[in-house]
Amino acid sequence: MTPTTLPSAARSLEKCAAHAGSPISAQSRKRRATLPTPTGVSYDSAARVLRFGSAVDDPGLAAARMTLRGGEANAEARVAMAAARAALTALSAQKMADYVPDLPAEQLDAIRPFVEDAVALALPQTKYSVEALLGPSIHFAYWAVFVVGADLDATIIFNRELIEHYVRENLPELSEGTRRNYRAWLFRVAEAVNPEANPRNPMPLNERTLESPYDDNELVALDRWAAGQRTAYMRRGASTLISLGAGAGLTTAEIASLRRESVSVSPDRVVTITVTNDGRARSITLRARYEKSLAKTILDLPSAAFVFLPNRTSTETNVVSAFVSRTSRPTGTPTVRVRRLRNTWLVQQMTDRVDVFTLMEAAGLQSLESISRLASYVPRPSDEARASQLRGKK
Repeated sequence: MTPTTLPSAARSLEKCAAHAGSPISAQSRKRRATLPTPTGVSYDSAARVLRFGSAVDDPGLAAARMTLRGGEANAEARVAMAAARAALTALSAQKMADYVPDLPAEQLDAIRPFVEDAVALALPQTKYSVEALLGPSIHFAYWAVFVVGADLDATIIFNRELIEHYVRENLPELSEGTRRNYRAWLFRVAEAVNPEANPRNPMPLNERTLESPYDDNELVALDRWAAGQRTAYMRRGASTLISLGAGAGLTTAEIASLRRESVSVSPDRVVTITVTNDGRARSITLRARYEKSLAKTILDLPSAAFVFLPNRTSTETNVVSAFVSRTSRPTGTPTVRVRRLRNTWLVQQMTDRVDVFTLMEAAGLQSLESISRLASYVPRPSDEARASQLRGKK
């Protein structure tokens, strides 16, 4: 901002400061006192930190935070944290106590009190429930402490960059919307326990690096991966996952929620999948390579059964990543990611010169952005073929 664009009051302050020969003169300080008090932001001159949100931090909250900063907290901080825990509703406290994540018991015991205290401080400042905040926070803290090796300190763990990295790189099988929710939940806790590094203006998740499609050799390796699982149920699940991803371009959420009644097989063995999102239905014809496998999978399933892992009851999208993590993967086998499977399907359709609007409709896309970003993976036709396509028919 140039001096000519500054508000008149700010220009006056600059002139006063320059006249007095100091950064801010006594005269300018007096004039500043007459200006309106800012809302939503304050400056801690002792700590040289801008604080957003309430202009005055709650003393009890500020004291309680000190129990999460590593080292031995003083008596005032411990009393403040105990008060925050006591302020939880009976239902929230019970849900917190009842939650049992699928994590090693010894490591969980080491981080659980820390995470529960952090969530207790965050709950009164958010619209989210204890269930929304506790699960993601415990798994995130487990990863930060036992995978990254970070100290159990809120100023280290609840850090914007670390949260961004965790959500982007360690939750690949979750849908984009679910990952946004995870990030929002973690950010709310971070804002409560580490306000000095209050995360703001997070980077959009769709700016991450485009995941390349699987090539032919990798698809063969994935077929071997599916066939090599230790039980028939696991082999069936792996094969179904590949068929729905690379054969129909379904997203993680669509794979997790697809029911038998949404898959039909015609007399000539053409498999059609109907997907409904936000009240809008679309129809996808499965690629021929996967018809036999998927038709066999659904042969004995009742109408309401899940197509992927039919014995489960959960519809959460993390069932896909949880399944992949349980599978055996020989050395050299590519990592199984639904987004890469979907991108493989998109590229295969473009390679086959499927009409762009037909492809957008089948993929459930509202714009050409995803397709255009994948265009570099589509083999270019020969000069003669390009000329023929452009020329058209007489």
